[in-house]
Amino acid sequence: MKDKYEAFTELLVQRGLGLYGRDRMAKICYESDVGLLDDDTISFLSDDKRAAMEKLIINYAKFNLVAKMTVMALAKQYEIEIPEEVKKKRGKKSRFARFFRR
Repeated sequence: MKDKYEAFTELLVQRGLGLYGRDRMAKICYESDVGLLDDDTISFLSDDKRAAMEKLIINYAKFNLVAKMTVMALAKQYEIEIPEEVKKKRGKKSRFARFFRR
């Protein structure tokens, strides 16, 4: 039986494959110590599943805002702690901010 880290990682990768394609998801997985196999299943490349899952959360959330929100919603569902790097807001200024200044 899969633990919650493996189940979470598997679901996140499957969603990523559907949304972003195999090439992008394979890159994100590789950078996170998660192997994406030919049959679209995963294999942890390190013994520490939790550390690999945290790297995957961070790398996946960096992709775009939708990916970040997906990670946060799934982590809450699986009762997984979200890394601080994902929780913090970006200091990005809106390109429309000048229209709202007085």
